[in-house]
Amino acid sequence: KAYKSGRINVTLSYKGAVERPEIPEFGVVLKTAPYLNRQIWYGYGPEENYIDRNSGYKLGIYEAMVADSLSPYLNPQECGNHTGIRYTTIIDNEGTGLYFASCDAPSYMEGSVLPYTPHELENARHIYELPPHNYSVVKLAKKQMGVAGDDSWGARPHEEFIIKSDMDIEFTFDMGYITK
Repeated sequence: KAYKSGRINVTLSYKGAVERPEIPEFGVVLKTAPYLNRQIWYGYGPEENYIDRNSGYKLGIYEAMVADSLSPYLNPQECGNHTGIRYTTIIDNEGTGLYFASCDAPSYMEGSVLPYTPHELENARHIYELPPHNYSVVKLAKKQMGVAGDDSWGARPHEEFIIKSDMDIEFTFDMGYITK
């Protein structure tokens, strides 16, 4: 739903289905211009954190350059997520850009802003194989499955951090334009 102020209210709905695999993440991915190169968020940080790995992070207002948000893992992969996001912005050097605000208290939302799409990260075996930074990729989610790792040999996430496909899910957020 769009408003005269320019604010857009977005709702994503999923009707649960039985006998389907777990859902790794429920949300949206948006590509923006590469000059929107700075993220400011009110949520957990400052380092990346996930729903099953966020108890040691503090709620606050944090800022990061999009180019610096890619974790230097040996193999490029999903990274840069932040949980408990109340709002996030992605702006240019003058402070103009986009904002996204959660409408889902008290769980809020989670997400990341990276210089690559999930597809590009999945298909590169090394960081040097990633393409040039042609856009900033905003990923917002109601919930992303936990990363697990109770041991070093492939443990699954605990039940409370798995998104069951047989449950209904709804995710609502506002978005809009920021001008100086």
